[in-house]
Formats: sequence, C-alpha cells, structure tokens
Amino acid sequence: MKKPCLNFLLAAAVMALPGSLTVASAQPQSAKRLEIKQNAEVPTPYTLQKCLSRAEELFRANDYREALIFYYEGLAMTTNEEVKAKLHFRIGECLEGVRRFDFAAYHYKLAMQGKLPELLSSRAVMKLEHLPELAQTEEATRLFKRAMALYARRNIREAIDDYLASLRLMPTLMAKDESGLIEDAVKYLTFLSETKEREPDRLLKLATLLELRGDTEKATQTLQQIIIIYPDSDQAGQAEEKLEQFSTRKTAYVEPTKPRNELSDVVSEEQVVLFEDSFSFNAAGTISRELDGAAFTMRASNERTGIPADRFEIFSITLGGGSEQRDFVFTAEEGIDQKNLRFDADGIRYTVLFSAVNQTSGYIQDLYGGGRRAVTLFSNIAVQLKVERIE
Repeated sequence: MKKPCLNFLLAAAVMALPGSLTVASAQPQSAKRLEIKQNAEVPTPYTLQKCLSRAEELFRANDYREALIFYYEGLAMTTNEEVKAKLHFRIGECLEGVRRFDFAAYHYKLAMQGKLPELLSSRAVMKLEHLPELAQTEEATRLFKRAMALYARRNIREAIDDYLASLRLMPTLMAKDESGLIEDAVKYLTFLSETKEREPDRLLKLATLLELRGDTEKATQTLQQIIIIYPDSDQAGQAEEKLEQFSTRKTAYVEPTKPRNELSDVVSEEQVVLFEDSFSFNAAGTISRELDGAAFTMRASNERTGIPADRFEIFSITLGGGSEQRDFVFTAEEGIDQKNLRFDADGIRYTVLFSAVNQTSGYIQDLYGGGRRAVTLFSNIAVQLKVERIE
C-alpha cells in the first residue's frame, strides 16, 4: 500500500526539477489568423423583389412590425426614386399601424418629397393632416397613465409634472381622473419647502392645481404672490398672462397645446392638394369621396328604361357639402360645351377638366307606342379632378 504513494511523490519531485524534460501541460497552438476580405460583396439573403413580396405579405396580414424589417431592407437595396418613395409611404403605414404616429409622419413627408404617384400623395396629405392629433393624443394618454402610476406609488412630485403635461396636450383627460391626485398635489405643494430658484415654479404649479380644483380666489392670490416676490422670473411673466386670461373669464390655466402642422414641412400653406385623380365613365355608375372639409360625387345615370348597358344619358357632378354644395348636370341631348369647371367653397377649390366627352346615337322603345326611336347618348366621359385647400 505504501509503494504507489512513494511512486507518486517521486514523480512530483521529477516534474519540479529545473530543466525537466517532463511536459507539465500541453502548450496551446497559435490561433490561425483570419483574413478578412475587406472589399468583397456580401450577398443579401433576399432579392429586392422577394424582399418586397415578403413585406407585402406581412403587411396584408397586419403584421406591421415584421413587415417593417423587409421594407427597411428593401429601402437599402434600391436606388429607384419612385420605389423609394412608395416604400417610405408603406413604412409610414406600418408605423401608423403600431401607433408610432410621429415616425409615420416623418416617412410620409419623405415619401411626398420623392417621386410619389398623385393618388398616394393625396393620401399622404390627408394622413399628415390627422396624424399630429393622433400623436398628441397618444402622448397625452401615455403621460396621464404614467402620472397615475407615479401617484399610486406616492411619488407625487413627478406625478404632478406628468399630469399637467398630459392636460396641456388633452384637457379632456381631467374628466377621467377620479384618483384624488389634484387634492393631494395641492397639499403637497402647499407644504413643500423649495430653494429660492425653484420656488416660483412651485407656486405656478400650485396656482394651476388650485384653479383645476375650482379654488379661483386662492389661485389668483398665488399668481399675484409670484409677481410681487419674484418679478424677474420667467414664471412671473406666465403669471401675468394667466391673470389676464382670468380677467377675461378664461379660467382654464392649463392652456391646451395645438397639434403640430406636419404638412408645413413639405407643402406651402397657401395651397394644399387634398385629392387629385382621373376618372372614366363608360356606363352608368357613381364615384363619391369625402375628404377633410371637402366632398364630391360624380354620377352617370339614366332616366329612361331600355338604355344600352354601355351608354348613359345624364352626367352630374356635385361639389362641396351642406349649404355650400353645388350641382352641375349635363345631358347627352345638350352635350357638354365647356372644357373645365372651377368651384370655390369654404377655402376649398374644385377644378374639373373634361379630357374626353364622346356621344353616340342609340335606339330606345318609345313609351307611347311609337316604336323605337333614335336618341343621343354618352358613350364615354373622362374627367380629371383636383381638390385643393386655398386658404
């Protein structure tokens, strides 16, 4: 039993001798250096066509987050300006679908600055008119929810800032507040001790919350206190404005913020195209649209029976809505002797260009038993319509 132990000790001693030929551990071999091909072209996993086909498939399935990956990749793969403009428009739609309205507006503007078809351009205009309000509502809701969460954790100081910011963006949120935050915030700010630099801000917030609580007398006193004690502060100027508003019976101290005009970045305010497209009528039918502050209806119709399916006898255009609405009616018997129409109402201009008016003869059964008789009918009317804001 002792011999194995002795052998082990002898082996250890030999390994410890200087210059021993015994290898204690294997030496690592030097790692092989990889040579990187700096200028080599790296193949993409998709062709542009396959990438966009996959993106459209995901878009139609309302899987906007996944679709965005392929649209962005497609954007990096193409140099065609028209394709890039359409991709920016699609990216905007995807971002709108995931409620990122601010970034959606950004891509709609990039699309409009590119070679975007007129129909998509008019859609982008309508979206840019509505997205700022949606973005503001989204941000207001986010701030309001965060304020409520902070208040639930009794972090009243930070809750006040988010709460007032949310009301500036969307004053109607106050009607949803049953938390008691305003009452607790008034108590908190009343007894809060601040430094001289931060005291005017405390008083301004206190005045705002007192007004929201309905205590206008104390709110006025607090605003006057800011003006007297801190006349050179920024808050003193705001207090003066609020007192002036209060004197004219504007008692909402949280002044609502207007949504940003996103269109001003890409379109001059004097003239904004709301809609522009061409239509062709070869049979009876109706085309109608309701736009932002505008509306139009085009109708090809018949009054008599027996009119061939590919003919019509009346063509009418209705522009505008309500009391400002105007109707233009043309019959095949009288024809259309004007090349274009223009109608202005409520800051909206409608321009109609008749690019083609074709008439032909047809035969219909006389209602009074006189047999078949010849009548003049429309066989085709092609029009171009442009609706623009001129204010």
